[in-house]
Amino acid sequence: MKIYFSALLMFMGILFLHMFAVAQQNPEKIQINGGFMGTISFAHTLHENAIDDCQKCHAVFPKQTGIIQDLKDKSLFKKKHVMTTLCIACHKIEKNTGPTMCNGCHQMVLNFIPAGCCLIF
Repeated sequence: MKIYFSALLMFMGILFLHMFAVAQQNPEKIQINGGFMGTISFAHTLHENAIDDCQKCHAVFPKQTGIIQDLKDKSLFKKKHVMTTLCIACHKIEKNTGPTMCNGCHQMVLNFIPAGCCLIF
């Protein structure tokens, strides 16, 4: 009985470590709801390889799935700070590469015409 209990504990420990390792993996691509400006999609791995200090971004965005939406929901997300101080500043000044205009990151879809509206007169 003692052997089975030890084996069960070992199995549970391995399972826990595997779950922790999977949770710590970095996403390849991140999608952010940009509201009426459209979705923002960026390659996390590209940024991870280009930026020498992860804390440049993760000081504002803790490593947690859904953190940006959570910050938005709590009105703690300061988009102008993120856009100008983090993204554009890095793209323009530090790395001198990457998009610096809105449509470079936002995939804007302008839906001014209500659904079902007939455009033929």
